[in-house]
Amino acid sequence: MLRGGPIVIVLCAVLYSAAPADAQWFSDFCDGVKRGYKRNNVWPEPFIRADREAVMMPFALMVGNGWRRQNMVSDYHFNEDGTQLNLSGETKLRHILTQNPPNRRTVYVQQGLSPEETARRLEIVQRAAGRLSPPGFFPEVVETDLANEGWPADDVDAITKKFQATRPDPRLNSQDNGNSNGGGGGSGK
Repeated sequence: MLRGGPIVIVLCAVLYSAAPADAQWFSDFCDGVKRGYKRNNVWPEPFIRADREAVMMPFALMVGNGWRRQNMVSDYHFNEDGTQLNLSGETKLRHILTQNPPNRRTVYVQQGLSPEETARRLEIVQRAAGRLSPPGFFPEVVETDLANEGWPADDVDAITKKFQATRPDPRLNSQDNGNSNGGGGGSGK
């Protein structure tokens, strides 16, 4: 029987050392069941905010892109030689810096064909923004890679003027007593 004694001692040691691991596993299992039960009872509250933010995120991106396009100074706002803003550019810049909400006064400058042209544009707009902005306000001027999808204001104005020049003058029909096809409300006798 002496030979079985060491085996029993080793077997008891292994079983007793495994007991705390089993207890930890059982405790973790019970905690998981409690946590799952509580989550199921408050569902969907913990997930509503995340779902709403996920749905609203694209709209926030669209609004930001709309403001970026609205506040963009593009090719049409510079003189042909690109050394200064034209009247349209200064007017747009003044509107951005004075009429937009304060958190939406970032000026976006369309990239030029080269990095040097882009840097020159940024410098021109920064100088003009410093001159046109309200006192104590320092606008942020950044470059953007958006393409301008509009027409120059001069082209739109020229088309409108040509249309108005070819439009006939308004006139009323003459009233002939016997030859008019329209008619009044005669008695028919």
